[in-house]
Amino acid sequence: MKAKPKRNPAIVWRLEKGMRELAWDRARKGEEYEDVGVLTLVLGETIHQLNLVGAEIWTRINGINTAEKIAAEIATLFQADPEEMHADVMAFLTDLEGKGWVTLSAGHGPQAPRWTAR
Repeated sequence: MKAKPKRNPAIVWRLEKGMRELAWDRARKGEEYEDVGVLTLVLGETIHQLNLVGAEIWTRINGINTAEKIAAEIATLFQADPEEMHADVMAFLTDLEGKGWVTLSAGHGPQAPRWTAR
């Protein structure tokens, strides 16, 4: 079964204006971009920032995309080995799940009714 990550609806998030472009510009030039905060997450009274790779993953989490699809898209974006990227994306998603920011649910298709006829 394939994991379909879904964001915690209690998290408020935004892409920081201009920062995504700045990070991509640095990445294309071969400069350091990992320390640029691209996306801000707010949960309760805590604020967290994700870098470019984290932001690209986060924006693809929607409860429909599988982790495999997300990893394949990220591998293409960053011209990385697909198998390595899959492992990295799964580690990232597992970390986010541990923080309560996402849930990793398997795609089960339509659910059976929760009631039975008598």
